[in-house]
Amino acid sequence: MEYGSPLRLPRATQAPKRLFVALRFSADERAMLAQTRDGVLARLRAGRPTPTENIHLTLAFLGMLDTSGKQRAKEALGVAADACGPVSLSLGPLGVFEHRSGGIVWRSVSREVGLLRLQRILMRELSRLELPVGEKPFVPHVTLVRGAHPARNERYGITPDLQRVCDELSSGLPPLETRHTGVALMWSHHPEGGKLTYTPILTMPLRGGEAAEA
Repeated sequence: MEYGSPLRLPRATQAPKRLFVALRFSADERAMLAQTRDGVLARLRAGRPTPTENIHLTLAFLGMLDTSGKQRAKEALGVAADACGPVSLSLGPLGVFEHRSGGIVWRSVSREVGLLRLQRILMRELSRLELPVGEKPFVPHVTLVRGAHPARNERYGITPDLQRVCDELSSGLPPLETRHTGVALMWSHHPEGGKLTYTPILTMPLRGGEAAEA
């Protein structure tokens, strides 16, 4: 009986993942932001709300990365986290990014401690490791609604400008102060074809120390 060369099986590979880096909020903070989101929705005829559990602040969007890219993203995240302390934020008025398909409504950051430094170092490390980084200026914000179209004001027979709606709602917004002691590498996916889910796959503390990996 003759024997050929041992059968070589291909190494197991993971499918590319859609990844981004973000600061996350506590359950109570997300609930407060969801209340603001719902106030916006009440003034719209159409809009896609950010699910409460998905509310976050994006530091860098990485797109589809394979296993090698994910490892480099983890390395960049680790360097940035080791260099930075906790981040403190004051969330401010509502803003709008205009799009033909409908505006994106978001809550702004009116004051920050440590945020811009963290994002700057993160982008530097991502670039050093040849990972995709956008060229657009960083505008810190928390997205609440996409595809937003203001409802018609039946009393006056007009459809108000979306930014005007946001300005009116901003005047009654309660203050929201947040503190973040970790930064996360997030996976954007649809588990088993279900709803869009943001899953943290790595969380790095902003005081140094060991990573907590899912």
